[in-house]
Amino acid sequence: MPASPSHPHLPLAEGASTTIEQSLMVKIEFRHEKRRAISPILATVLTIAMALVASFAVGGFVFGTISQSQNTPLITVSGQSLPASAFVTGGSTTTITCATIPSGAYLSLTNTGSAKGTVAGVTITWAGTTNAFTLTGGCTVGALGSSTATSYINFPSSNKLTAPGAVNALSGGKFTGTVTLSGGVRLVFTGAWG
Repeated sequence: MPASPSHPHLPLAEGASTTIEQSLMVKIEFRHEKRRAISPILATVLTIAMALVASFAVGGFVFGTISQSQNTPLITVSGQSLPASAFVTGGSTTTITCATIPSGAYLSLTNTGSAKGTVAGVTITWAGTTNAFTLTGGCTVGALGSSTATSYINFPSSNKLTAPGAVNALSGGKFTGTVTLSGGVRLVFTGAWG
């Protein structure tokens, strides 16, 4: 069998010249020989690499290892001393102050974040009523490492429980409360009257 004049690998039928079908076969085979793709091993390695990069990015945002904002306060209520005798319905005030040392009844706030935070107000819920306390002056809890990274919300010796239906605090009674920061974040705390 003679070979096709345009391509030596394709045989021609005896006595036949190059047909259209054989010409197409030659072109198809020719294109196939020139095309080169990446190897299956390289394709697998690239796919795994892309999957790893995507999983690290998603995991970083979900689990917090990648932060969208590096300068944030991380304030917690780290301690408290709230004696029942200081919280009565006949008390004299609902105002509180902020300082770097505790005085009388207090809440201790600690910031482990890289930015300062500002306290806007405090509530204490006791015996089914919520009592609000107003801050006089500012109360900024400084960033970690600053002299105000631990600050105290000091209650005076006679705090008035003003909520309708409020009753005097009883030693050993359980209460909950919130410290509201200027950004609207609420820190929840619980305890028992001393």
